[in-house]
Amino acid sequence: MNTHYEIVKQIGITELTWQESIERHDVIQEEFDGVCFYRVAKKIGILGKGTIVTQEGIIFDFPHIARILHLENGISKTYAKPFYIEEKVDGYNVRVARIQGRVLAFSRSAYVCPFSTDRIADFLDIKKIFNENPRIIVCGEFAGPDNPYNIEHPPYVKEDIRFFTFGLMMMNNPHRIPIEEQYRTFDICCMPTVRRFGQFSVSDIPALKKIIKGLDETGCEGIVIKPIHPDEKMLKYVTLGSCLRDIRVTAPLMVEMMPEFFTHRIIRAALFIHEHAHSLEPEVFTQLGEALLKPVYENITKVAIGKLVDETFLLRFREEKNIQRMIDHLHRCKVKFDVLSKNKEGTYWHVEFAKKYYASHEILQRHLDGSSHVD
Repeated sequence: MNTHYEIVKQIGITELTWQESIERHDVIQEEFDGVCFYRVAKKIGILGKGTIVTQEGIIFDFPHIARILHLENGISKTYAKPFYIEEKVDGYNVRVARIQGRVLAFSRSAYVCPFSTDRIADFLDIKKIFNENPRIIVCGEFAGPDNPYNIEHPPYVKEDIRFFTFGLMMMNNPHRIPIEEQYRTFDICCMPTVRRFGQFSVSDIPALKKIIKGLDETGCEGIVIKPIHPDEKMLKYVTLGSCLRDIRVTAPLMVEMMPEFFTHRIIRAALFIHEHAHSLEPEVFTQLGEALLKPVYENITKVAIGKLVDETFLLRFREEKNIQRMIDHLHRCKVKFDVLSKNKEGTYWHVEFAKKYYASHEILQRHLDGSSHVD
């Protein structure tokens, strides 16, 4: 603990505050393959939830990006200076750093993801990157159909996963690196990145609407807007199709979900149509109704014939030892699942999992059985 306290002392956290945070489990000691660190589960001082405290330094939490629902008005209200546009890739967010000689991929909640850690060397030249920049933190998105967390994925990733770098941070520094400096490092280090559309200004709204139209038509999620000026904030904006796909893939678990998940996306969809299409076409009603109703009906049909509500996914691992680490990680995250198969195919271990959704199953079963409830 002393080594880690010496790190946080430098940002004004007292020894008493640090110790009390550990006792309250606001800060939790973790270990992965001999690497020890602390995971911040609840904000203390300037350490936000998701921050990682290591012997080498602090990996700050990746900032949450504000969302706009009206492209033109949101950009006009936010920016006075030029900004860059990047594709928002539908996947899951990790921060990659070298700790005690090991390159690890941390989730937004500050867990080490064994699967992401296993696969990151497929996409980054980790030796070159971290030898030349030992205190760098590579922020990116794992995306593709064969991942443990996110059903949706970009249309151009047909199998397995890919990694898309979208940002860089530095150990012990909560402030973002200037965007053009990040781009130079991406290119020098040959990092795979999200699609970069270039620099724009408020006067370029028509061009931005064309980009959004193209992304929507090709099944992509949306854009992230990154300002040049440090006082201006990042924004994100998603397509109509993204809203409908979110609803479709989450509707199977509707009985477990907060209703706001669905209402927020319906409002986003309505605002998108109002700004870009200017009228409601009959096919949109069909798409929304199918996204909401079909998955729930399919689950009811499953439960009615005695099948469990579940979802299968395939993971490919470079190293066999990381399979058990991933199994342990999923158990720790309270995911209910079975391992269906494990086979070595070429250079990868292929492991098929089935997530089990017992709560949805039991709720639908009670309704089918005729149980009454007050709502």
